[in-house]
Amino acid sequence: MRWDPTGRVAVVTGASSGIGEATARRLAALGMTVVAVARREDRLAALAGADPRIVPHVADVTDTAAVDALAARVAEEFGACHALINNAGVGGGAFRGRGDVDDALRTIDVNLAGAIRCQGAFASLLEASAPARVVNIASVAGKLGVGPAGYAASKFGLVGFSEATGLAWAARGVTVCELNPGFVETEGFPQTQMKRTPLGRAIGHPEDVARAVHEVLVSGRTERTVPTWYRAVVVFRHVAAPLYRAVIGRMQRARGTRD
Repeated sequence: MRWDPTGRVAVVTGASSGIGEATARRLAALGMTVVAVARREDRLAALAGADPRIVPHVADVTDTAAVDALAARVAEEFGACHALINNAGVGGGAFRGRGDVDDALRTIDVNLAGAIRCQGAFASLLEASAPARVVNIASVAGKLGVGPAGYAASKFGLVGFSEATGLAWAARGVTVCELNPGFVETEGFPQTQMKRTPLGRAIGHPEDVARAVHEVLVSGRTERTVPTWYRAVVVFRHVAAPLYRAVIGRMQRARGTRD
């Protein structure tokens, strides 16, 4: 049976810009009540002002108490959470040594631990709202290990967390999907270096990922790569690892940066 989003309740983190904002707008347009979560109150207010189905909530996913309060609010006001979209994320910088430890740990705290906090806080409500969905916005970097090390580590971790909870939570009526975007241009990820290469024409947009979120909510898929052709690179990395490393090692991003 296809999952109908109409009239359901979704929570989207990192909703003040980029993929999160595009996803909140798309899900609201589908008839969902969307609790849009981020730290920037002004951005959330503008988003909510554009659609009455979007409810703003200011919270930091690195704050466990704030995440618990978010889940409590959703339970009290709406009585359900049918879809949790863990999108909040930061890019981080290159990891060169001791001076970069705090940045890497902060990246992991937002991208991985933040999703863990949210999924844990909403676990009971998701189960009570079954059939329910969790969509964790991971990354192709969580399959390839290219770019800032802290970012790659956070996304590798999120892929593993999604797969493990996906298997364990299926019996609870909760489907967990790892959604892996490739290069997508957003405020936090301007993709400056990619635009200088022939691959610049393949850079995606937040709306592409929002459309994929919609698709996995309806279909119940547990893994999705967007754009789909990036999946071939992941397969290439596993079936021809030495050749992959030789090719990928020539990329600027293989030096551990995003610029």
